[in-house]
Amino acid sequence: MIKRSLPLLIALVSLSAICNAQSPNLLKNPNADQQTASWRVFKDATVEDSSFVVRNGGYFLQDVELPDDAVGQYAVFVGRGSTEWIDPNGTITGVPYLYGYMMVDNERIVDYLQGQNMRAHPATISEWSTMWGIFQVPVGTTKIRFFLNQGLHKDVPHNGSAARFDDLGLYLFATHKEARDFATQYGIPR
Repeated sequence: MIKRSLPLLIALVSLSAICNAQSPNLLKNPNADQQTASWRVFKDATVEDSSFVVRNGGYFLQDVELPDDAVGQYAVFVGRGSTEWIDPNGTITGVPYLYGYMMVDNERIVDYLQGQNMRAHPATISEWSTMWGIFQVPVGTTKIRFFLNQGLHKDVPHNGSAARFDDLGLYLFATHKEARDFATQYGIPR
């Protein structure tokens, strides 16, 4: 069982109240409570101890249909991640990484959702850290594809270590300020 500190649990309860008051989580099964239900699983990806776990380049993805009024709003990706291995040379191989696409149906990608703080930055092994990103929904977008990946640095292959994900969310807000305020409540710096 994954152990979490009391302050983190209090923050999650607070976050749950904030989410319910402002915007629903568009992800289904965001905490692996229903194992892999609503997620597509690729390669070495599984659920362990109520967390999503990827190894050796495995990944999960979930396609989220957007409401009709989503264009122009701000999509907020959030999640927490931990890793079993941190490369002593500082490469990204093995660390948890959120990623996404804005799409028109299932055919065309209109934007790649990466950067910002979509990659976990754990200081130590098994430390849970926050990942997040804020992206404006472009014209024509009908769907967001939400990925759970491991970082991979050129010439530093995966070594079988696990990246873990939990407390995932995809939310829509009318303004960048609302999106940023929400993300700040989740745990990103101001």
